[in-house]
Amino acid sequence: MKKFIILIFVLIGSYFLFDLVYYRWSFFVPNVKETKIISYTESNKMMISTGEKYEPITVKGVNIGGSIPGHYVTDYAIPYETYYSWFEKIQELGSNTVRLNTIFNDEFYNALYDFNVEHEEKLYLIQGINLDSYALNSHNDGYSRSFYGELMTRAENAVDVIHGRKKMSLSNIGKGVYKKNISEYLLGYVVGSEWMDDTIIYTNNKYKNKTSYEGDFISTTKEATAFETMLAKVLDHLVTYETKKYNEQHSVSFINSPTTDPVGDIPIIKETEEEITYLTPENLKFFYHKLIKLDIEHLTSHDGYNGLFAAYNISSYYPNYLSYEKEEYNDTYFAYLLKLNNHHDMPVLVTEFAYSTSRGVSSLSDDRYGNFGGMTEEEQGEALVNAYHTIIETGSAGGLIATWQDEWDKRSWNTIEKIDIPETMNWNDVQTTNQGLGLLTFDPGKEKSVCYVDGDISEWSEKDKISDTDELSLSVKQDEKYLYLMIDKKRNRQEPLYIPIDITSKSGTKFAEYYNLKFDRDVDFLIVLDNKEGNILVQEYYNVLKAVDGYELYGKNTYIDKPAKDSNKFENIDLLIEPYSTNKYSRNYKQATLVNTGHLTFGNGNPTSENFNSQADFFEKDDKIEIRIPWQILNFSDPSSMMIHDDYYENYGVDSYRIDELFIGSSFSSNIDLSTYKLKSWGEKTTYHERLKKSYDIVKNDWRNIR
Repeated sequence: MKKFIILIFVLIGSYFLFDLVYYRWSFFVPNVKETKIISYTESNKMMISTGEKYEPITVKGVNIGGSIPGHYVTDYAIPYETYYSWFEKIQELGSNTVRLNTIFNDEFYNALYDFNVEHEEKLYLIQGINLDSYALNSHNDGYSRSFYGELMTRAENAVDVIHGRKKMSLSNIGKGVYKKNISEYLLGYVVGSEWMDDTIIYTNNKYKNKTSYEGDFISTTKEATAFETMLAKVLDHLVTYETKKYNEQHSVSFINSPTTDPVGDIPIIKETEEEITYLTPENLKFFYHKLIKLDIEHLTSHDGYNGLFAAYNISSYYPNYLSYEKEEYNDTYFAYLLKLNNHHDMPVLVTEFAYSTSRGVSSLSDDRYGNFGGMTEEEQGEALVNAYHTIIETGSAGGLIATWQDEWDKRSWNTIEKIDIPETMNWNDVQTTNQGLGLLTFDPGKEKSVCYVDGDISEWSEKDKISDTDELSLSVKQDEKYLYLMIDKKRNRQEPLYIPIDITSKSGTKFAEYYNLKFDRDVDFLIVLDNKEGNILVQEYYNVLKAVDGYELYGKNTYIDKPAKDSNKFENIDLLIEPYSTNKYSRNYKQATLVNTGHLTFGNGNPTSENFNSQADFFEKDDKIEIRIPWQILNFSDPSSMMIHDDYYENYGVDSYRIDELFIGSSFSSNIDLSTYKLKSWGEKTTYHERLKKSYDIVKNDWRNIR
């Protein structure tokens, strides 16, 4: 009996030892077999093994995000079944490639393996190897342990994951037991994301002696900088590790972007007491607003390895200096991509290009592709198709749309200060552009939303009504995306309709001077509807843009010269698109660019309607008006917990507190009473259902005809 027990313990111990050495430590003895090339590059082409031969592949792909509503990326919450169903839709789109920017949970790789085994037409993967945001944006230089060392470790992890030989517990770089070998479906590895230019500059200046590297398969040229040398070491280590351990090789690259690309000039500015070199409109076209260049051409491959390609995250609307390419081609995106392809002697792959169906806008463009944000779903599809054709026409190896699905946990630069960051995944902030990038969206509700702004009021009931007079009745609903209003005018009246809303007790006014309106309580917001025109206005004191960016916008410190708490002035709700320019090298100081995001768009907001307009805010039919108001417009920082902005001038910025009710009125007359609406927080109990956007069909109709 004792021997049996000892044997059991020995077997258990052996299993755990094997598990530790084989899967967690990934111990291996270098293999001397002939190396199998799975993917490589040839001139401007990406090549992939199909088993018996190699074929060129023009990448038509999508980036898959790691989050779904109610979860952050690091929750690893997307199950196998969801990934598999996505792969079916992605292949039906006409896509041949998907890209991850980091290691996902094992469910993704299991689903991709099974999908490719069960389908003749394969979906290939580009595997990203990335650092966390702290390492990318903190004090780290390129050779610090948490930067260079972590890239090395994550490169090894990625290789082991691809070859189905890794176990990882809860972490921010993967989770699960990876046992499926998907290496035959891997098109390549891509290291990093959009690097911070100050990190590159700091690294180059700190390590001026580290500009040369001779690796097993990848080395540097004499032009290489210290940061490029660090990346050469990482890529060479990745290729060497995969070659020695698994006898396979794939193509590799690192991410680059327009702010660090190798084209265009970095200006040499002379600044002395006697002379400043100004950037005038005449020489701006030769000026690229970048501080440093990053060039994969300063890396070279050898010893039979031929897998380097250039990877760029680039969309047509950013950065602004792309407009200086317009003169010759009348298409900034075409001109810029052509310049990149002419510079490189290797394939150029656009690893991300994006357009957003968000309601909010964060970048304006005068090109044929469109702004970043504020697009209808049809406009998004057309922009993506046009951009992809430009990518191909300029000689690129392909492009990947960013992203496949909308992600509620994303932020954008011009709205991030207005929201409670830790809770963003619990509600859909349509004012944030980066939440609307997908071809697949998530609408609130398990099967359908509580309201569609379409003129059909069958979804409204008596329990939704908060006020009822001979003139008007007002009903209210809510979900994870909007506050909904329905006004029954009862009889045909064409004069302007006024809807005051009281959110906070910390400010507001009982009088709107411009409209000569009186309210029975202090009001923070005023909706004005006049036929098919509409606008949401905010009381001056509760205007977040004025409080936070007052100095840049108005040239005065609004915390010193602040508006009155009971100011009777109502203002547009603006989004900051381009900050006030303080470039001392330019004679032309540029005013900030603002967009009135309080403007309400008339249209049908029901996705099943033939005349569906995804940007619709209100619709009227048979004297019934339906309105949907984004939570952020009303200064909610986290509607899932009903948190709103506190007094800006007492807190010196955006702070939040919780409310459990708000007050709304509606009238054609000058005296308006407000009624109570009890708010319902949902916390982490987020409901949603998937819906393919109209842009999906537009891209599919184009991509299915491209081989």
